[in-house]
Amino acid sequence: MTNKKLAFVSFEKANRKFRGFLSMEVALGGDKEPEVILHKATEIYEYGLTKMASIIDIIKTARANRKLVPARKIWQLGNAIFKFLDELEELGLEIDGIYDHLTRDLGVKRKWLEKVIIFRRYLPYIKMIPESLNWGRCEKGTRRVAERLKSGLPLS
Repeated sequence: MTNKKLAFVSFEKANRKFRGFLSMEVALGGDKEPEVILHKATEIYEYGLTKMASIIDIIKTARANRKLVPARKIWQLGNAIFKFLDELEELGLEIDGIYDHLTRDLGVKRKWLEKVIIFRRYLPYIKMIPESLNWGRCEKGTRRVAERLKSGLPLS
């Protein structure tokens, strides 16, 4: 993530696709073509949602079958969110109300999504997470668990 000022973009579902909206500063900025930026941003959003939704489907299937959800699968979802936000940032954009957008378009609860993002934020590499660790051990006290994993400390 950079410290440069990013312009806001938002998305709304229109039929089976999404329609993007740019802030006025981008539309009036003049140095870039807003239509091109908006088209790219919408493609990034739709692709990112598809990737995230497929991971969420795996998680929901595991839960429906009463199986433990691997913590690494949650990390992968968080990583997909980070990658998609990085791609938007490369266009000079950030989503206006990221949690509102993702909870609406992915059909997940905000609090759960916040935990997913916290888990990924504190653990930059999937290798930091033991393959045998399930999400249930991480969901309560997510930041504390992630910090312990990052430091190489055992979970108590």
